[in-house]
Amino acid sequence: MAATAVATKNWAALLQLELRRCADRTRLVPLRRYGPLSVQRPFYPESDCCHVYLLHPPGGVVGGDSLELRVALKPGAQGLFTAPGAAKFYLSAGPTALVEQHFTVAPGAGLEFLPQENIYFPGAEVDSRTLLEVEAGGRLLLWEKHCFGRPANHEPFAHGRLRSRIELRLDGQLVQHEFQRVDADEIARASGMRGQPVCGTLLAAGTEFGDATVAALQQVMPDSGWGGVSRPRPDLLVARYLGPDSAELDRYFIRLWERLRPPLLARAACRPRIWNT
Repeated sequence: MAATAVATKNWAALLQLELRRCADRTRLVPLRRYGPLSVQRPFYPESDCCHVYLLHPPGGVVGGDSLELRVALKPGAQGLFTAPGAAKFYLSAGPTALVEQHFTVAPGAGLEFLPQENIYFPGAEVDSRTLLEVEAGGRLLLWEKHCFGRPANHEPFAHGRLRSRIELRLDGQLVQHEFQRVDADEIARASGMRGQPVCGTLLAAGTEFGDATVAALQQVMPDSGWGGVSRPRPDLLVARYLGPDSAELDRYFIRLWERLRPPLLARAACRPRIWNT
């Protein structure tokens, strides 16, 4: 059944967290919270690294909702953030949904932000901004995954709009600034998404990536759609995907993550258990 716009009271939510390195492991410190953003208790499948599952109990976002996430990793802290399910953005009755994420990574800290995909139902209106500040000696690995419409149900993203911005600063210098505007015309355009409903971006930053690492990553290709890895500067890698299938995007980015984690964070891949459910 197609989604319909429903009059509702809008949610405003803020979740502010710190990760601090203690004697034996990284500890999660909640600082401020209101509205329906929360976390489960932290998990430690690899002793010192703190795995955090982000929760949004309403299960979806509608026009007029506002969600803000602020996360600071203190020196030496190691944290992996993910979510138990996709983020769903529903048909808007007019207002725009706002999502803002701000991450700061101190020297010696490592942040992995690996959420499930965002699903934009036909008619969704969304503005999203992600700010990343990585100090010298910090490490970052982040992905964003977008699915427009519901391809499995043959529901194209015939109307609606996403405006997405990612800003990455390394040691105070702006090194990556991306702005993406997606609507039905952009999806259909040959110079845009070529009729494909799924796209994604992966960023890895904070250490120099050698030629051998880049070459090995460029050999990893998705089974459907298009994927590729570039190195805009020695300490920054960018991977992208465009294709028909969010499951294939998941597999492709996870294969890249498994190969990137050792050179970037000096640790083997450890999949969050929630990915297996």
